[in-house]
Amino acid sequence: MLDVEMATAARGIVDECLDVQPGEEVLVVADAKKEEVARAVARAATAAGAEAIITTMPLLESHGNEPPETVAEAMAAADVVFTCTTHAITHTRSRLAAAEAGARCGILRSVTEEMMVEGAMSVDFEELRTRTEAVRDVLDDASEVHVRSDEGTDITFSVEGCSAFSLDGYFHENYGFATLPPGESPTHPAEGTANGTIVVDVSMDNLGQLEEPITLEVEDGFVTEVEGGEQADALRTLIAESDENAGNLAEFAIGTNPEAKLIGNLAEDKKLAGTVHFAVGDNESLGGTLKSDIHLDGVVRTPTVTLDDRVVVEDGQLAADIFE
Repeated sequence: MLDVEMATAARGIVDECLDVQPGEEVLVVADAKKEEVARAVARAATAAGAEAIITTMPLLESHGNEPPETVAEAMAAADVVFTCTTHAITHTRSRLAAAEAGARCGILRSVTEEMMVEGAMSVDFEELRTRTEAVRDVLDDASEVHVRSDEGTDITFSVEGCSAFSLDGYFHENYGFATLPPGESPTHPAEGTANGTIVVDVSMDNLGQLEEPITLEVEDGFVTEVEGGEQADALRTLIAESDENAGNLAEFAIGTNPEAKLIGNLAEDKKLAGTVHFAVGDNESLGGTLKSDIHLDGVVRTPTVTLDDRVVVEDGQLAADIFE
């Protein structure tokens, strides 16, 4: 039990990141594995003068699955929603509908009690916002992306007309949500433009820390082959048994948080400064048009990222001139 230690982080999330006001109706969505984190957030919301309600829903099977309809309706009715769940509901129609109804959403996907008190959550939030916005700006200005790594990643895609985001922990009205722990700038590859190889070598949603790398072959924006060990077999089966857009290359993001650690939990792994992650499945929450019932991230540890002719990440290190 880390109730006392979690209280500080919970107050920061409630008071600063989501700016909860007295009298607002706050819904805290949990599943059975995340109830302690949910209670810490609810206590902080109550201390801020809000009317906080916790609802515990069944554990979802995968990231990107829709919550039960009753939970979705409650999300849309609230002023502020915190989702303290094992599997993310960021990339769902329910979260989009809540945002359209005016709810401010704070996503704490897979966040553990320990993560609330150390690592990525211990970062200077204001400094991180400046860093993440700077990465967002260079990504937003780019047209073509080339990502390579020593493990074998070599993929190109267009981001022409695709907006980048600054997921710095703070709520952004134009995005409709905030993510905790903070520290990434994502966008979505222009649909149908990605070609090449991605070697995920850290962790993968639904699989956790990888025992051996997973290689994804991508043609015209869709994964065509998944190679590796038993975890690759599981991912291949999941994509094959999901919907027609499950293999869509849905997201590309650059991590910006210098305090994040590689712990086998995507919620923190993908925030580590200088890493990148790709996702397969739904891209609607990032501005795309391809809907899917899954959205699964996979982290590449030491990439080199070239935006047009500019190297912005080299061997897992963010270029210093991004922040000048």
